[in-house]
Amino acid sequence: MFNKMFVIRVVLVSYFGLVILESVEAECIHSFELLGCYNTKISQEILNESYENYTILVLSKIIEPLERSSFIKMKKLTKITIKASRIGIIYSETFKDIPHLESIKMDVVKIGEIQESAFLNLPKLKYVSIGFNDIPFLRKGIFRDISQLYSISLQNSNIRAFYDVPNLKELYLHNNLLTVVTTDMLYNLNNLNYLNLANNRISIIEKNSFGQTPHLLFLNLESNQLKALDLDIFPTTGMKYLLSIRLNGNGLMYLPFTFFNRTINLEEISLSHNPWFCPCLKEIYEILNLHNIKEYWARESVIYHIQRNNKKTTVMHSSRLPICISNNASDIICINTYSDKLSEKYIKYIEDYENFF
Repeated sequence: MFNKMFVIRVVLVSYFGLVILESVEAECIHSFELLGCYNTKISQEILNESYENYTILVLSKIIEPLERSSFIKMKKLTKITIKASRIGIIYSETFKDIPHLESIKMDVVKIGEIQESAFLNLPKLKYVSIGFNDIPFLRKGIFRDISQLYSISLQNSNIRAFYDVPNLKELYLHNNLLTVVTTDMLYNLNNLNYLNLANNRISIIEKNSFGQTPHLLFLNLESNQLKALDLDIFPTTGMKYLLSIRLNGNGLMYLPFTFFNRTINLEEISLSHNPWFCPCLKEIYEILNLHNIKEYWARESVIYHIQRNNKKTTVMHSSRLPICISNNASDIICINTYSDKLSEKYIKYIEDYENFF
């Protein structure tokens, strides 16, 4: 028999969109539209037997991969949440044929691999969150035939490559291991509005990469390893919908003078935590003032990992304002070239600044 207090707790908390399942002797607890299962192994029989009318499923502390077609008889499911588990692999057809499923959330469940066709025939799926796992590569086409997919969150998952996820509006790839942005990576994302690539290791953005995302409103490139932004990363027709771009925490010394010609409706930009060449930063501010573009100030400190004399050095920069550098006071012309010498001078200044305060 279930503990009555525990059942009431699950029902009340579920109204706020959060279910906390604690250790009980029973394998599953159910109430109204919610089914919550706590077990070391969830078999297909448990999920199918007499549970076909539930619309919300919460699984906790699962220690084995889910079986293929685990939910195939639960045709009314709209939300699946799995947490505090060790899934390992999401097999092909695990979520096959759930016609009303709108949301899958599997954060922090130790996923290491997602097989092709894991998400098959899910016509109403809109939200997928599988962050805080260990998924270096996503197979091509695993989300290809999901026409209603709106948002994918893959943050903190050690992702090194990402391809072919059409129809999205929101894509969260921050805190991963990406080193390059390619046209293939953003292929067919014509409707994308929000792209978060912050806190990766991106040093290269291929020509016309953002030509694949013409409706982008928000682009976050902060805390990467960019030393230059080529004008050609944007299409020649421009990014007329782009309103905000985050560039703080990179290695930028300049922006191409015509950068803002391809972002004509830009309303906000972040510049701090870059080693700007002073004449170039002056030009940027003149353009911002001319077009009434606001500057976003990063709130958090930035930690730089640099190589100096063949040794790895860590430097923290806490200033929220952009800091610029020059060879000497007579520098008045912006030179669109990266300089290791000026970068070293910038790092030295930051070290002195932090030590002083």
